[in-house]
Amino acid sequence: MRHTMLRLLAAALILAPVLTAAVTPEEYAARRAALARQIGPDAMLILMSPPASVRNGDVSWPYRQEDSILYLTGLKEPDTTLVLVPGEQDHREIVFSRDSDPSQELWTGRIPSFDEVSKHSGVAEVASAAQFNGFVRAAMEGRAWGKPSTYRSFGSAGLPAWRQKVRDGKATVWLIMESRGYRGDASAEQKFIEELRRSYPELQFRDAFPLLVSMRMVKSPAEIATLQRAIDATTEAQKAAMRRVLTAKHEYQVQATIEFTFRDQGTCCWGFPSIVASGKNATTLHYETNNDPIPPGGLMLTDIGAEVEGYSADVTRTYPQDGSFSPEQRAIYEAVLRAQTETIAMMKPGAYMRDVHEAAGRILGEELLKLGLVSKNEPAQVRWYFPHGLGHELGLRVHDVSDRSRKMEAGMVITNEPGIYVRANDVRASRAYAALPANERAGIDAALAKYADIGVRIEDDILITDGVPKNLSAAAPRTVAEIEAFMRAAGN
Repeated sequence: MRHTMLRLLAAALILAPVLTAAVTPEEYAARRAALARQIGPDAMLILMSPPASVRNGDVSWPYRQEDSILYLTGLKEPDTTLVLVPGEQDHREIVFSRDSDPSQELWTGRIPSFDEVSKHSGVAEVASAAQFNGFVRAAMEGRAWGKPSTYRSFGSAGLPAWRQKVRDGKATVWLIMESRGYRGDASAEQKFIEELRRSYPELQFRDAFPLLVSMRMVKSPAEIATLQRAIDATTEAQKAAMRRVLTAKHEYQVQATIEFTFRDQGTCCWGFPSIVASGKNATTLHYETNNDPIPPGGLMLTDIGAEVEGYSADVTRTYPQDGSFSPEQRAIYEAVLRAQTETIAMMKPGAYMRDVHEAAGRILGEELLKLGLVSKNEPAQVRWYFPHGLGHELGLRVHDVSDRSRKMEAGMVITNEPGIYVRANDVRASRAYAALPANERAGIDAALAKYADIGVRIEDDILITDGVPKNLSAAAPRTVAEIEAFMRAAGN
């Protein structure tokens, strides 16, 4: 019986709390109102939660709500659909949510009541998720829908203003059209659009995602406070990792310490799989296995982020296994640190991230030239060692939504993460290297041998303010002196 029941209930398995708490219902309501003004009175917005994902057999992955539903309601439950109809007088906002089910709750925990969903999100009208399809048909066809006993105030004469827009050929359905399908498969929203097109060819469709991107880029004080909680847990985990690496034998031991600290600090989970890379593994940008032995005296790179109420931190530190940088490790580290320090200062309102990235490349080029790792400070050579972007927005995604044509504004949170990764074989395989004169290649080869397999990345989470940029992750030791002092104290 156990296995049968688990298979039936696997899609509903929830390991995270069902509701968020930092943002108030009033703030969620203000966000919905702002979005409703943008889509206008001819619109119907429909946002759908993704289905639960099965890991294998009758085991599900912990459920993660769709970002836009989190942003507009704070609701974490599966089978949640948000509908906004700005042109209606009575039914302007509706949440469709799971019904209470005692047989399911026996296995996976209590499902929030409709009253709780309404109180948390600020949406007055909450209906059964099982009634969503009937609601859509009734709205498009101008019929009454639902049963008054099921819905609070539902069962009235449909949505008359919306139905008139449908008749006039002005009705526009807004959805998230970003593809979330697996390996190119159509997303639930894309399939839903095709169904509506076939049944109601008079409808128009628009993508709500760009509007939500614009709204989400600037964080509210409540969002910043939530991010700070995630970042604080992450900086504690970085410090715990620095202590643990002094005695750990394998990368997974440091990973275990990091992720224990996330939970011990009260966060739900990680926002992305932890990167715990020692020795030459630190030169792999998104190293995944975290299983290798830790080489004595080698560098350890930990790129990690706790998640709180849907918001993820992203902080990277690189530090020596034995607590003391070698001269070669120190030289690479100081080059990266200089690039980060100088470009953080540039992250002010009115700046473009692309300009900050270009500045980081020039600074790293100067440092790489001093180290002999390049023969000229030019982008093609700098990319041998710094092949990724300088940073990304942070929020409900670790690589949060962004518009790089938009200048920085106060309230944005953006990472700054320069790095140098010395991968000799990759350098020698490049066309830029092959095109160099023999004497220049010989000089670079000598430097590649000296700094072989050293990888350093330093990443901090920067709040753009009207004044000096604020490093939200400054609590994690960052300079050579800070790291060595911290690890020396940890070893005593």
